[in-house]
Amino acid sequence: MKIMVISDIHGVIEYLKEAIECYRFEKADKLVILGDFLSYYGTSEDQEVCDLLNSMASEIVAVEGNCDRGGDEFFSFELPVLNRLYVNGVIVTMSHGHLYNAMNLPSNCGPVFLQGHTHVPLLEKRRDTIVANPGSISRPRGVDLRCYLLLDEENKIWLKTLNGKIVKSLKIDE
Repeated sequence: MKIMVISDIHGVIEYLKEAIECYRFEKADKLVILGDFLSYYGTSEDQEVCDLLNSMASEIVAVEGNCDRGGDEFFSFELPVLNRLYVNGVIVTMSHGHLYNAMNLPSNCGPVFLQGHTHVPLLEKRRDTIVANPGSISRPRGVDLRCYLLLDEENKIWLKTLNGKIVKSLKIDE
């Protein structure tokens, strides 16, 4: 199984469409979204974001972000605060990052922890856990990189920009 991970869309349809093009190009099986789907103040693009993501509901695994309160009424997929996915025999734990994060891992965290929230891309190994954050596809902070994560069939995690540049990669079992 191959999964692609994005976060912090914040209602910007242009970058969501770019990310979905990457998802199709990568031929991923699931699109993981780490919360903060809609804009801060409500814009006309929010409905487009909902419609596009709802059309892909069977392909999406997601978590609720701090800006998504009540968001589950807009989407036809679940938005738990904490979620787990088994990918190629590896437990991948995910949360938006406002409650559980690299500094406060949930109990029973798998060897891979995914979070968003900071808008800063990150991919590193901390003790026995790989901590990864795709940053924000719409409003990156710290660096001008709109990124996504890809976990491939060989259990390698890639941090890539929306234009395909490889930023970093790690093998899960190393």
